[in-house]
Amino acid sequence: MIRLLFLLFLTFLSCEQLSREDQFREECDKTRNRSYVFMLPILQRHTTDGNTETNSAVWIGNAELAYKKCISESEKNRYNLRSN
Repeated sequence: MIRLLFLLFLTFLSCEQLSREDQFREECDKTRNRSYVFMLPILQRHTTDGNTETNSAVWIGNAELAYKKCISESEKNRYNLRSN
């Protein structure tokens, strides 16, 4: 009886990981965090027109739009299964 419950529990855990939505959301969060950690300091130091505030604001806006698009794509993949 205990073995059967243990096998059912393991099966439940493996089935929980089938959705690609979580995988996409994790990639979206990583990309967003990297854009803030690495690109903003570069934009604040090196600009073509000297206006660092405008460049940073544009970059933040683009990063947030890309994040929202990424999240919507992950929601579309809610019922798609992982290939690996």
